[in-house]
This record gives sequence, C-alpha cells and structure tokens, in this order.
Amino acid sequence: MTSSTKRWRFPLLLSGLFLMSQGNSLPSPVRDAAFLSWVPGFHMQFPVWHLIFTPFCSTADYLTLLSLKQAELFCAYLFILLFVLLAMRRALIGIGLFMVYVAWAILVPRPMGRLMAQDPDILLIDFHSHTQYSHDGRPSFTPADNMRWHQRQGYSASFITDHNVVEASRIAKEISRQNWKETGYRSLEGEEASLYRTHLVVLGTHERVDNRPYDSDPRKIPVFVADMRKRGYPVIASIPEYWWYHWPTAPIGGDIDDFARWGMEGFEIVNSAPKALDFPLAYRARVVQLCRTKNLFMTGISDNHGYGYATAAWNAIRLPDWRSMGPDELEKAVLKHLKTQGFQAVQVLERIKYFPKSAFQLIFSPLANVWVYWRSLQLSQTFSWICWIWLFAFVQSSWPSRIKNR
Repeated sequence: MTSSTKRWRFPLLLSGLFLMSQGNSLPSPVRDAAFLSWVPGFHMQFPVWHLIFTPFCSTADYLTLLSLKQAELFCAYLFILLFVLLAMRRALIGIGLFMVYVAWAILVPRPMGRLMAQDPDILLIDFHSHTQYSHDGRPSFTPADNMRWHQRQGYSASFITDHNVVEASRIAKEISRQNWKETGYRSLEGEEASLYRTHLVVLGTHERVDNRPYDSDPRKIPVFVADMRKRGYPVIASIPEYWWYHWPTAPIGGDIDDFARWGMEGFEIVNSAPKALDFPLAYRARVVQLCRTKNLFMTGISDNHGYGYATAAWNAIRLPDWRSMGPDELEKAVLKHLKTQGFQAVQVLERIKYFPKSAFQLIFSPLANVWVYWRSLQLSQTFSWICWIWLFAFVQSSWPSRIKNR
C-alpha cells in the first residue's frame, strides 16, 4: 500500500462510521424522562448555519448535556489520548485549543436546534430559568436574552424564576404582552426561593416572596410551603438541593417523602445544570413513584443562568387553544392545569445521551456517549460531518508540499 493510499484510510474509516450510525439512528431525539421510553411526534429543527457547522455546533450541544462527572471523565479521556498520540508540545496545544472551544461553547451565542411538536395542542414550556437579576446569573443575560434563548430552543413559554427577586419576570412579562402575537413566545412570572439547604420554585408570583423569614432553619421549610399554598402558588422542589440535603444518603440525612407531607405540588426530575445531571436514575425513579402515589406533577427544566446554549429537557403540556392566549391568560391556564391534572399534567422530555447506571458504566461513558451522539445525528448533519472530514483531510494532505515549496 502506497503512502498516498494510507493517507486516506482515516477519513475513510470516519466517514464509514458516520454512515453506519445512520443505519442504527435513534427513533426520536427525546424520551419520556419519567418512564424512559421513546416519545414519537417530536423532531429537532436546525438552522442552516447549525447544519453547515455541525461538527462544531452539535458537538458543543452534546458536551453541554454531559453531567459534571461525565464531563470530567470525557476531559480525562481526551487529554490521555492527546498525550499518547502526540508529542508533549502538540498535546498541550491540543488541550489549549479544546479549552478555547469549551469556552466558546459556554459563552458565545451560536445557532441552536429547536424541538418541534407535531401536535398543535402541545405547549413546550420551561418552569425554571434565570437572568442577570439572580446573584449567580450571567451579568449580561437580560430578561430579553432569556426570552430569545428559550424561543430558539423551541419553547413557546417559560417562567423566569430568579433567586429571591421578581424584577426580571415582570420586565419579561411586559415585553411578552406587547409582542407575543408577533413572536409566538410568552414569558411568565415566578421566583426561586432560597431556604435552608433547599431551593423551591414558586410559580405565578407577581410580587416578591420574601425568603428571609423562612431561611436558616429547616423547620421553617414546611411553613413556607404552607404559606405559598394559602396564596395559591404551586411550589416545586428543585434539584440538586433535595437530592443533596433531603435524601437518606445525604450527609445530614433526610426523607424525600417529607416534601409531599409538607404539601409540595411538584418535583424537578431533570435539571440541565451539570451538577444536577448526576442525579441517579434510580433516585429519579423513586421521585417518579412518589409523584404517582401523591398525584404530584413533575418538571424537567433548563435552569439556564445565561451560560451554555443547549437545554437537556423540555416540558410538554397538552393545552388546547394555548396559541390564542396572551402571557397573563396562558399563565393562569398553565397553573390551573398543574393543579387539576397532577401526575398527568406534564410529560418531561429528555434529550438523548448515555445514562450510566453504575460506576463501571460511568467509567466507559465517554465511549458510549460518542456512539449515542453519532446515532443522534440527522442525515443532513452526517453529510456535514463527512464534508468537514474530507475538507480537513485534503487540507492536511497539502501541508507537506506547501512547506517544501517555501
């Protein structure tokens, strides 16, 4: 085999793997997070620039979906591979370029894919997101930015739930009142109350709920929930706090059933923050069973703070005529739907990735995630990948001759 023939083996192999993945593609871009079953009737729609730059945009999207532990393992695999295949200097350069790429994926706006529902009665909504008004929100992430981010992901509505403040949700609601017919998007009002080792999302708040009288004492958490119920506000237990501090395995101990006894009306079962994506599937199943037994609703949320440009979950609500409702009317309809439908109110849709169920599976999750990523690609994305593979191969093949001619 000649050297010129050997040159093309790697791009041929990669192209073959991408084409092979199309023969075993995923049946849907999302699955039911509560029952872990594929959900038909939804598809991802990508803008032209996302498709053209698929290797960069879609990979950034997928990296955003990794849990904290999975991300750490992925970096470890990548760094080891670079040091094995390359000399020290080139490996360090490769690591530096990867870190720049990660910073770009987290900080720089880019074309985003949006989830689309075939059923016009399905409302895709987010129940937990932030702006610059939160203490940990991105300083430049305005209420209008929050709205644009959600609309580009495929949401038609979202509650802004900043930490212990409501200014941003008011501002965004007022913007929605003016332009919802034009944009098709509505911003709704809420707040995330920070209590003693507990974060609770309160929906429908039009005035700030002062968390201070209830903070610093765990015995005041049920008092807070009871007071919110008296005001008619649904309260949702947020991940990762109820997992970290109110679980039998938590350092201080706890019992998730306490939340139901206190009158909690809903639980997050998926949170897109990397630290919350490590919530074990077995624990999630326990929360789902609790919600089924107590007729509580479940949510999957972006928890977006202005960093990252892909969400891990959407919430699908069947709400006929929602398209004709303004933000105030829609907010009332959604809150009524949650209260009356309970466990059947929300179908949590989870974007597909590899979900390890044990420490052994976690160790090999970087390899499994590469295969799941390949299977998640649409045909147009696969074609884009192959074009970039061969473009890079042809450019690389010309480097030696260029250097020689200098």
